[in-house]
Amino acid sequence: MASPDLLAKKAFLAALVPLLERGGCTGDALYLRTEYLDISKDDTSTDVARQSDEGVKLRVFDGQRYHERGLSGWDEKALRKAAKLLGQTRKRAANVKLDLPKEPLDEDYDALGKKDASTVPLKEKMASVNGLHRRLRSSSKALINARVHYSEMRESKAFVTRTRKLSQEIGGCLFIMIAFVKSADGDVRYSYESLFGHGWERAAIPQAAIRKTARFAGRIATAERLKPGKYLCLLTPAMSGLLAHESFGHGMEADTIYKGRAMAAQWFGKRIAPASVSIADGPLIPGSHGFFFFDDEGQLATKTLMVDKGIVSLPLTDAYNAARLNVPRSSNGRCESFDHKVYARMTNTYFEPGTASKDKLLGSMKDGLLLHNSSGGMEDPKAWGIQIQGVVAERVKDGKPTGKFYYEAGMTGYLPHVLRNIVGVSKEFEVPGNGRCGKGHHDWVRVAEGGPYLLIKDVVLS
Repeated sequence: MASPDLLAKKAFLAALVPLLERGGCTGDALYLRTEYLDISKDDTSTDVARQSDEGVKLRVFDGQRYHERGLSGWDEKALRKAAKLLGQTRKRAANVKLDLPKEPLDEDYDALGKKDASTVPLKEKMASVNGLHRRLRSSSKALINARVHYSEMRESKAFVTRTRKLSQEIGGCLFIMIAFVKSADGDVRYSYESLFGHGWERAAIPQAAIRKTARFAGRIATAERLKPGKYLCLLTPAMSGLLAHESFGHGMEADTIYKGRAMAAQWFGKRIAPASVSIADGPLIPGSHGFFFFDDEGQLATKTLMVDKGIVSLPLTDAYNAARLNVPRSSNGRCESFDHKVYARMTNTYFEPGTASKDKLLGSMKDGLLLHNSSGGMEDPKAWGIQIQGVVAERVKDGKPTGKFYYEAGMTGYLPHVLRNIVGVSKEFEVPGNGRCGKGHHDWVRVAEGGPYLLIKDVVLS
């Protein structure tokens, strides 16, 4: 259930809507409060930081564009004054017809886990981080350092219009383990594991996850550099998720398409991949980092198939750009904070699962590479080139991983070529990514990515 304070704020904002709409415009109000706690521990130091952000975004739509005000904190007198000023905006000819929900809806949602992390004392959280650091540090003599980072988020929102009165409270507990090793050449390398949950129960980190992180670090300590070329590759869910994010991420956001900055506009209704390949975006994956119940324009969370059985299908939209493109709205209208504009943004982006088993795909490889993870990626929506950096690859021979690793390879390619070369999609599926994504270098929102194992031929690695 929503907190009494959030319910009271929702009710107050609902009373402002008639003030916003006095000039005949359509009005809405969004309250946001986000609280963060970060604890980091390595061999030399422990750092603790708190921050919070609170404010209200008031908007009116005059038929052609939005007028808005962002107010920091919560000041009811200032909010009434701002609503009255915005309410003087007069309705104009409706050149852009928004698809706004007409049915009344008054709902309150929460995803705070089995144990709300905000009820746990800081002392207990510090002890958990210190204990996890000790467990990781002692798991292998090969480690030269270990770092544990705990990031806690609590996001409270209320959105109101003439017909909608919605609130949601989302919790987040993210643990990141990083194990550092030194190679024979003396350079420092690392492996990492991130684990996310909505509640404090995520603090129960299994020993197997710790061993996996340390063992992987030991393997990359002796990893070689990969000879550039084209390879048959099996991508883990972490890697397939990054490919989904970079390939059908910003290039399928409606404002980018409307401005003519995305090649995706030329592909709607056309085949870009085999029928076994579908790429989706949607918040409604329980326990995922990109989870929410409604977006920052009050659109209830749904899944959008950007690629449907190999055919480029629907873009990710906010209300304004959905109207300008004359396409259905999706639940992707998001803003970083009350004083930032709403854009079409990704949530959880992923390849849909297939029908093959991971073992069958692996067994079909006579000679190839298993791509475990990477350090990040970039996309060029206008030319549809992709680049994924810091790839950790493992040689596969006769259907079995050999334990021979290659460190920090780069994966490049032209998106349609990469997708057409997908020859297998596993039924195993997960969304392990936990991060934040910017619109260029600003407007950061939480996202996740993942999918099945993908078998792709002729992958360009260097």
